[in-house]
Amino acid sequence: MKVLSRFFLFFIMCLLLQSCSKDTKQSQSNLSSVSDEELTFAKSLYGEGVTVLLKGDLLSDGKVSALTGIVKKKTDNSYWIEKASFIQKEKDGWKVLLKLEQKITIPDRELIGQIDAKNGYILSFDTTTKPIAINIVISNEYGKAASDDAQIIWNSSTKSFEFKTPFDEITP
Repeated sequence: MKVLSRFFLFFIMCLLLQSCSKDTKQSQSNLSSVSDEELTFAKSLYGEGVTVLLKGDLLSDGKVSALTGIVKKKTDNSYWIEKASFIQKEKDGWKVLLKLEQKITIPDRELIGQIDAKNGYILSFDTTTKPIAINIVISNEYGKAASDDAQIIWNSSTKSFEFKTPFDEITP
């Protein structure tokens, strides 16, 4: 009986360890399902060195979307990117909804008047919130913050990204 109870306890411990070690982040779990179609589109934007940072229903609109780009350095909770695009699968193919290049742009205009981001951006995001919010800062040549923090969020009523700074939250 003692052997059986020890075996049962060992089995339970293994199950707990297994469940605690699972990585449930959208940026990791769904990347194994990156299709040839979206990877081909991402490569058409940035070439062979492109990485898919996030993938899934990131905007909570029932459509597959992805954040793709050229990654200079990845840490546990952020990416130093040279440039990136937020793309979404539409009926007629993949579309770019947001570009993070020297300037931050949406399809019809610059999202904000800014200096050129010559060294890219540092991005982080919380994959548990929907729609996703992208925390962003302009990077210096060493991959360190060179601007104030800001956030890029999806506005589902206007179907467009918006730029928010911490000052936007302060009410007079």
